[in-house]
Amino acid sequence: MAKMEIYSSFDEKMQVFDQVNITNKDQLDQIISEYKKEQSKYGLVFRGCTEAKYKLYNSAQRKWLNIEIQNLGSTYYDFITLEIQNARNWQNRLLEKFFSAFGQPAFDLSILSFLQHYGAPTPLLDWTYSFENSLFFATDGLKYADSNNSIDNFCSIYIIDTRWHELMDLLKFLQNTLSQIDDIISKYPKVDAENELNKLQQLNYFSLHQLKLAQIPGYRRNGFAFSLRNRPSFNLIYNQQNLNIINQKGLFIFNSSEDKPLEYFFKGQNTPVENSPYYLPKIKCLNIHKSLYEYIQYFLTDSRRRRFPINKEFIYPQEEMIANKAFQHFLNFDFL
Repeated sequence: MAKMEIYSSFDEKMQVFDQVNITNKDQLDQIISEYKKEQSKYGLVFRGCTEAKYKLYNSAQRKWLNIEIQNLGSTYYDFITLEIQNARNWQNRLLEKFFSAFGQPAFDLSILSFLQHYGAPTPLLDWTYSFENSLFFATDGLKYADSNNSIDNFCSIYIIDTRWHELMDLLKFLQNTLSQIDDIISKYPKVDAENELNKLQQLNYFSLHQLKLAQIPGYRRNGFAFSLRNRPSFNLIYNQQNLNIINQKGLFIFNSSEDKPLEYFFKGQNTPVENSPYYLPKIKCLNIHKSLYEYIQYFLTDSRRRRFPINKEFIYPQEEMIANKAFQHFLNFDFL
């Protein structure tokens, strides 16, 4: 079994991230105040991690590297596509029936989202539009270290500005591509565009894999709808269909690399990435000392500050929990 790479020190991590270390309450309060204002613009997205030393690998990369899946004779692309296919075919194509109940086909992208939130390895990395939610993720399951290495005593929050032009938004890319096809059809009405339209309409993994790196927006009321002026029969609606991503205010960042963590593509200072078109700024990283854990928990759950505390029940809602709580609230005469 191969060992996953980590950062051995803050000096090493500083070469990769634009980082700030937070060691006391005053510093944390200032950061909270700053990013609560910024998040309302929905330009910044956040990822919390319980260990500052971890690199930004997605779960598919961790499986691929840790248990050396390549020894099975498949490529990384095969690994993901076969996982999607297996999920779609399981128990007489149950997932397809589940998605059709919501009036949506079982897109490859929808299946990946489902797999991600139920623990299967995928090339998606979870992010959130909410700084407060990222504080929860940074401290959920946090363990204090018996270590003299400073980096072991910190958790981290990572920040990306989704307005960076080079970071592709998958759905905007889809809309732009459809607009180009629409223009072509308008000029050349007899052109045969059905093959390309079918690929786009299926939201298949092959198209995502070709992009190499992309952000995939989260849930939106009524979903994301796409149409064509010159092909009225074309209809595509996409949305996230799981409970977790709604309260989490979540989104995904896709990374097709089998062995390069996300930060590899964010070099900063207009530095090109080898064999890649990306010139992305460095990811900002807030390293937060673990001694602030209790203070963060109080901030997230104080009933005087918020109606719904940000805890496991809020972040990870389960169908059984909703049913049980509905009955319990009735017995307690607690009508929400």
